[in-house]
Amino acid sequence: MTSTPSTASRIHGCLLGAAAAEAAALAAGQHSAGQHSTGQHSAGQHSAGQHSAGHHSAGPHSTDDGVLRLGAAGQLSLYTADALAQVLEWANDGVYADQAACVWLAFLRWASGQGVALPSSAPPITERWIDTQPAARRRLPERPPWVDSLAGGEMGSAARPLGSEYDDGAAAARSAPFGLVQGTPSAAVVSMALDGAALTHGDRAAMQSAAAVALIIRELVAGAAISDAAEAARAVLAALRAPSDDVLAALDVTPEEGARLEDASPAARALAAALSSAIIAERTAGPAERTPHSFENAVERAADSGPEAAAIAGAILGTLWGDDAVAGAWTRRLEGADVVARLADELAEASGAN
Repeated sequence: MTSTPSTASRIHGCLLGAAAAEAAALAAGQHSAGQHSTGQHSAGQHSAGQHSAGHHSAGPHSTDDGVLRLGAAGQLSLYTADALAQVLEWANDGVYADQAACVWLAFLRWASGQGVALPSSAPPITERWIDTQPAARRRLPERPPWVDSLAGGEMGSAARPLGSEYDDGAAAARSAPFGLVQGTPSAAVVSMALDGAALTHGDRAAMQSAAAVALIIRELVAGAAISDAAEAARAVLAALRAPSDDVLAALDVTPEEGARLEDASPAARALAAALSSAIIAERTAGPAERTPHSFENAVERAADSGPEAAAIAGAILGTLWGDDAVAGAWTRRLEGADVVARLADELAEASGAN
């Protein structure tokens, strides 16, 4: 019988699951685009046509030798984890660091690596080790439009978000790390996730979807089942001053409903699709069957709704089951898997995880 994963394994599983799932979904989308051009059809073709403004189009996310490359969510999840590790390391040394500012500075370093020309008003950039890792900041085939929110040198916040026009699931897909630090109160997790989303996505549903993902991860790290984690997240978000009905509906989604929230925002639909796929996997994979194959099947279901949904599902199942359950074939093909492992170790050590 499979043992309960350690907190360190859940942290690694979360980061690795999101990165591998998104990379595999992007590579599959590229393959589907190629099939479409020859008149063939596949499950990924439909989702490719549904991408919202925050999605980038099919591109070279998988090389000819089968290497999978990180997408925006995978890269920024790592930068988020690095910022949190930095804050915790300073705190352990008795030095206060503003978490929101550290995440913003991390995102600016990532944006600079993407070729964004930052204005003179932007703060000076101090390089960290992650900035020397090609996989973590490799330029995307096409820069997502929401990256423009980082180009103005202004720091968005939950009170004054940037990018109000961006309603896709990209912010949610990168927000799982905010829930990984044991003992963080739910209110603090919400605050961190909202501020992190507001750096690029000012749409209310997009921001609250990010908070929902972080809250779900928080509950899973503590040992909750996915449905219970979603219910706990819903209760917290329902108490906000202006909760998003779309996000609350997504957190109520049943596996039978899947992503059928046609009138909801793209961010809420991605969240619903990820939750539905992950819950199905949790219910159908008994303790002895929680394998990389179970993970892969669930991510492929979520990927029908796009790479953001795949990344969220990957983060959820990686946290639930631990790193051993993340698809082994994808992990072996993932460029930067060693970077993911190092960041997971640093975050686990800094947070005192076992």
